[in-house]
Amino acid sequence: MSFPALFLPGQLTDERLWAPMVAAMPPGLLTPHYIDLTRGDTVAAYARHALSGPPEEFILIGLSLGGYVSFEILRQSPHRVRGLILFNTSARSDDQEKLEERERLKSVVEVGKFAGVTNKLMPTIVHPRQLGNRSVTDTVMQMAAHIGQQGFLAQQNAIITRPDSRDLLPHIPVPTLIIGGDSDQRTPPELQQEIADQVPGAEFHLLDRVGHLAPLEEAVLCAKLITIFLQKNFTEAGFI
Repeated sequence: MSFPALFLPGQLTDERLWAPMVAAMPPGLLTPHYIDLTRGDTVAAYARHALSGPPEEFILIGLSLGGYVSFEILRQSPHRVRGLILFNTSARSDDQEKLEERERLKSVVEVGKFAGVTNKLMPTIVHPRQLGNRSVTDTVMQMAAHIGQQGFLAQQNAIITRPDSRDLLPHIPVPTLIIGGDSDQRTPPELQQEIADQVPGAEFHLLDRVGHLAPLEEAVLCAKLITIFLQKNFTEAGFI
C-alpha cells in the first residue's frame, strides 16, 4: 500500500528539502504530493491551496512553516487528515519581541536586495557539523534562491500572522509523529516537546546534533522513523 502524503516545506525551502529522505524510504511506501507554499501570504491561503487538489485523504508532513499550515489544514478539513508528521515546528504564535524582529527583517528585504541564505546565516539553520557538507548547504542556498524575495515576503507575512495552535493540540485525533533537532536555534526543543506533550499518543524523537532541517540533515534516520511509524499505525490495506 502506498500512502498519499502532502509534504509542506519550511520557509525558503521547497520539495528538495524532502528528496533525500523520500529516496531513503522503501519504494512505494508514500505517494508524495509536494505543496508550493508561495501561493498566498497567510497560512489559511496555503492550507486552501493544499486542500484544493487530490488526494481526498492523506498523511500530513510539515516542517516549521509547513507545520503551521498543517495545523490550519486540521482546522479547515480535519476529516481528510489520517496521520500527522511534524518536523522542527511550534504550535505557538510569536511573542511581541519575535514579531518585531520579523517585521524589521521584512522591512529590510522590502527595500533592499534579497540575499537568500548566506554563509553567515547557515549556522543558525543547520548543525555546525553540516557546514562542510555541500550536499546540504548547497541545497539550502538553492532552495532559498528559488523562493526569492517575493516568496520570502509572502511567507514572512504568513508566519507573522499565523494563529496560536496550542488549543488544537489536545483534539488532534490521528496518529502523530514529531521529529526535532536538539540544536534547532529557530524552534528550540522545548517548543517541539510541548506539541508532543499535548497531542494524545504522540511519538517524539529529538535527534542528536541536528538543527532546523532534520529531514535534510538526517535523511536516512528520518526515513526510518517514518517507515516504522507508518507500519505501526496503518495496515498494508491502507487507512482504516
